[in-house]
Amino acid sequence: MIYLEMSRDEQHGGGTWGFTNCVWAPTEKKGEGGTWPFWEKVLQVREGDTVIHLRGVPPDAYFVGYSTASGDGFRTTRRPPDPGEWGYAEAFYRADLTGFTPFHLQINLSEVFRARGAELEAYFEANKTLGFSKANLFYVKQSGRLQCLNGAYLSDLNEELLTLLFGNSTGLKAPDSGTVIVSVATGSQISSIRTRLGQNRFSEEIKKLYGNRCCFPDCEITDPRFLVGSHISRWCDNEKLRGEMGNGLCLCLVHDKAFEVGLFTLDEHLAVFVNPRECQSKSTIVQDLIKHHGGKIRTSQVAPLADALLEHWIRVDIDPMAA
Repeated sequence: MIYLEMSRDEQHGGGTWGFTNCVWAPTEKKGEGGTWPFWEKVLQVREGDTVIHLRGVPPDAYFVGYSTASGDGFRTTRRPPDPGEWGYAEAFYRADLTGFTPFHLQINLSEVFRARGAELEAYFEANKTLGFSKANLFYVKQSGRLQCLNGAYLSDLNEELLTLLFGNSTGLKAPDSGTVIVSVATGSQISSIRTRLGQNRFSEEIKKLYGNRCCFPDCEITDPRFLVGSHISRWCDNEKLRGEMGNGLCLCLVHDKAFEVGLFTLDEHLAVFVNPRECQSKSTIVQDLIKHHGGKIRTSQVAPLADALLEHWIRVDIDPMAA
């Protein structure tokens, strides 16, 4: 998932609660005891999700970069060193972040609204008709213009909205003046975020396809937190196979890594084929793989594609057909 953090507070809580260290919010409104969906959304953040950061107050509000969630959102009674106006709260929602990457060129929100006004208004109106399934958006149409929704701290971004805001990998220019709003380099960064979203969605679909269970013979890992729905032919290696269910396997973290680095592959009968170059290894992991050499994986209703397996054989330099 991709989220947008809209923060006007430069202090952002201070210390390890500071900007790019985490997203956080109070668990209830002051004096009301009620909840707020843009705060509760912190609990929906999952490890690996992307958070894009919007900082400042229009006309000086800028999309400044993005971070990755290093863990799931949680509720805590720990407090920020400087909670500011939220100091009344007895508990907070928090999700830790890592790997802040600044955009090549910061993106001014007001310029985006001017350049993309009609498209964003149409998206806003369409979203209103979706009822309970509508997204929590960071902006509204009010008094005939687009503006930030007050209090929309953490909101939803999907591929469509991401494209409306920032264009494609070639960047974005103002239609009237040709002024660069999103540079080509920044557009490329946004494109990588979009790619990550597609990979995460694919991973979740593969895990469901395999019943949230590692498909390696005799492996009993069923906890989704320790499973990976990964590509057989990597995302970057074959564009035609991206998103194809037959190009995926559900493996636990250990077997996924072993498959990725070429300790084993699958032969044409979907049986484990251990890399011959590893047969003398003393590694306990390799020794366990050898015990299952020739054992067939658990399959789903969508069998792994032969073309995807062939690409894996080539990438890791293993040829089960020559054995």
